[in-house]
Amino acid sequence: MGTLTVRKNFKFDKELVDKVGAILQEKNLNFTQFLSHYFQAVVKDPTLIDTVEKKAKQRTGNFIGLLDDKIGDTDYKEMKRSYHENLS
Repeated sequence: MGTLTVRKNFKFDKELVDKVGAILQEKNLNFTQFLSHYFQAVVKDPTLIDTVEKKAKQRTGNFIGLLDDKIGDTDYKEMKRSYHENLS
């Protein structure tokens, strides 16, 4: 099996790496195994990327986080435009 060297500017947030490292240690995995499993899963199911991205952006711990995916995806300008269209 060949190896691939990642570019030298491939950087992660240290705090995030420490948190993930603790979780992986509980599961008896290392980062290389984790990334290999992730890439294998993405090859089998590309929609996994969307799921992971959605989960990563999901806010937690705040009241507004409770409303994620409950209100919709419209932005402020669209809401304002539709409101004024309904008034006329």
